[in-house]
Amino acid sequence: MASESKILDRLKSYPPALYEGTNLNWLVLVAVGAVQDAGGDLSLENIVIAAFRLFPKKFSLLTYPEHPDAIRVDKALRRCTAKDRLWLSGKTSQGFAFTQRGRRELDLARQTLQKDHQPIQKSLSQTRRFERLVAEVNASPAYVKYLSGERDKITDSECCHALQGTLDSDRRVLRDNLDKLKQMAADLEQREAVTFMDWLAHRFARLLKEG
Repeated sequence: MASESKILDRLKSYPPALYEGTNLNWLVLVAVGAVQDAGGDLSLENIVIAAFRLFPKKFSLLTYPEHPDAIRVDKALRRCTAKDRLWLSGKTSQGFAFTQRGRRELDLARQTLQKDHQPIQKSLSQTRRFERLVAEVNASPAYVKYLSGERDKITDSECCHALQGTLDSDRRVLRDNLDKLKQMAADLEQREAVTFMDWLAHRFARLLKEG
């Protein structure tokens, strides 16, 4: 385990401009390929670290960008093993392996990330980043129900999802995410989203309470 950790520590991150618009599923495939090339086990833990090392702008926690977002990596792995893709086989508890289809997708993903494959674009500005994050909130099931008048049907899980987390997330992280997302929405003058954040804070005060 210690030797694998040292190997993964040597992974160099890609320039953000090269992967900003790349599908998360492809980025995770590249991370899986990097772990395999390094001789490491294709475990969830190793893949999470590799994804964070290679693509920190995509696989870091919103509130704590110095830490990897394991939930986001896990979701991408689940999509990569889904029947409509089958790029990977295996599961979290057992580890993963490439399928033939997955190896072809890995080649395509790596080609996309090559500097000579596409022009390097400027990194997204802070405003563009805010727009992307608030757009994710606006597309969440909780927000859709909120706008359609089905507020009583919003579940705890959907609240956490809107706040970039899950039911297992630290409550402090969820509260910090709520505050930051609310400020982003305010900066973008998206008043309905700000009102939604205030409503979540009130409606799910019990869920967001520490302890």
